[in-house]
Amino acid sequence: MYIKTGLLVITLLVGCFALPTPEHDMSMYFDHTDPDARIVGGTQAAAGSNPHMVAMTTGLLVKGLRCGASLMTQRTVLTAAHCITAVLSGNTLSSSLRVIVGTNRWNSGGTSYTLSRFLNHPQWNPSTIKNDIGLLFTSSNVVLNNNVRTVSITFAQVGGNVATRMAGWGRTSQSGSVSQTLLELRSVTLAPNDCVTRMRQASIQHGIPAPAVNPNLEVCTIQPAGQGVCNGDSGSALRRNDNGQQFGVTSWTLPCGRGAPDVFVRLSAYQTWLRNNVV
Repeated sequence: MYIKTGLLVITLLVGCFALPTPEHDMSMYFDHTDPDARIVGGTQAAAGSNPHMVAMTTGLLVKGLRCGASLMTQRTVLTAAHCITAVLSGNTLSSSLRVIVGTNRWNSGGTSYTLSRFLNHPQWNPSTIKNDIGLLFTSSNVVLNNNVRTVSITFAQVGGNVATRMAGWGRTSQSGSVSQTLLELRSVTLAPNDCVTRMRQASIQHGIPAPAVNPNLEVCTIQPAGQGVCNGDSGSALRRNDNGQQFGVTSWTLPCGRGAPDVFVRLSAYQTWLRNNVV
């Protein structure tokens, strides 16, 4: 699955990555404006295997996928801040924004809910793609059933070599066609310093400027070339494979499936903020 969000463009300076100026286009890293998005190298998810999964869509007559998300409570949806920013007009959510639960097909089935408000992290920085975490609040309680469940969250610090799983509707290649069906991807986490090094190496190898990874705020996974998150996967949950607990939110990557690390918001860094704002 490739993450469709604006990727940060930075320049190589004195052996390290310098921060980009605000006018640089970040959409390569996480842009979710294209409805034709899905996971790269994933496998089809079994019905009911991801009951926490939420699709963010816009458009009433012609629906478009914006991002993934996860159901924290019956009123709170957890996603990436850049996913919310992409559906704002001024400081107001798009009137056609809906969150859809209970289906593996983002454009059919399930139950759709309107939103009453949103909250992005106060230190969300689109220029560096840091603190990329936000909440959406539904106008009414989400009805739980066998296909709709809140996700279990862990704030434990997760290190390297932890088996993970994620699901999403993102692109299967950088220019791939839309996936109607939810796909899953299994991976393993990288040790923090290893992620910093490997992202820098991948950026140089592919000639694509990339933001510096902050291991205190972000956690990375790695998989072979031809697999990974892509456009449309942003906001989806990164979960432990052993117990299904969510510990990350899909944020950004080098587009797409190039063997570079995939980068996720580390939930352990936001425990206080989440506990103070969930409803």
